[in-house]
Amino acid sequence: MSARADAPKYNFGAVSGNFNGSTDGTVKAGTQLDTGRVLPGSLSAIVSVDCETNTMTMTAKWQVSKDGTTWVDMALANNAANVTLATGTGSADATVTKAIVAPDAVFGWEYARLVIVNGVATGATTDTYSIGYCYRDLDSATF
Repeated sequence: MSARADAPKYNFGAVSGNFNGSTDGTVKAGTQLDTGRVLPGSLSAIVSVDCETNTMTMTAKWQVSKDGTTWVDMALANNAANVTLATGTGSADATVTKAIVAPDAVFGWEYARLVIVNGVATGATTDTYSIGYCYRDLDSATF
């Protein structure tokens, strides 16, 4: 019997916060997802960032884990660098909102999450982020 996908989840497990006092390389993580409950090929993250601190950058990347405690960065097949979502200019920068698709390979792992990484400068309370997930949930009763 094949799996049946339920109605789409939107902004599931949403978390938000700021980078106040966070230094270069600090990671802010979204909720971890059990990939066994997600229809393969349907997962994306809805991400909003507002980067106000001058020269600070915010970059998103997917991570995977077999146990929910040790996380590994998920690279694309060509190992391309993740693209910066926003760079602060020190003035009123606009909020950037993107839907970021998960690589198909995340479904070979038990858990996946999206993280936002602070780059270059120490953040402030005005440097904010939110991460939620959009996907189709598998109904395990139909296997």
